[in-house]
Amino acid sequence: MALTDFGKAVRKARLDANETLSTMADALSVSPAFLSALETGRKNISEEWIVKIADYFLEKGIKIEKLAEYADVSNQSVSIANCNPQQQMLIAGFARSSFDAVTLAKFAKLLGTDKE
Repeated sequence: MALTDFGKAVRKARLDANETLSTMADALSVSPAFLSALETGRKNISEEWIVKIADYFLEKGIKIEKLAEYADVSNQSVSIANCNPQQQMLIAGFARSSFDAVTLAKFAKLLGTDKE
């Protein structure tokens, strides 16, 4: 199964840290299969695991940009519980929009979330 963007970011960080899937799994007290399932999108990534993985790499001097966003995409969901009503309406509006790819790319560039 292919890696998600979350999995690609974690794998790159692991390579940068000279860590293997097994050594990372041992350090986090989980199985390599569990970490692999997070990386490939076979398992949803909880907020707890986003923090654990980010902290794991921060201790090694590696900051993974946009890790939470990558997890949201992998999970195919975003919690709006902590957003104010205006943010909630904007999120819902974008989720249900029929914007074409060019328009969405312009929004992404404006918001600084484009993948250049």
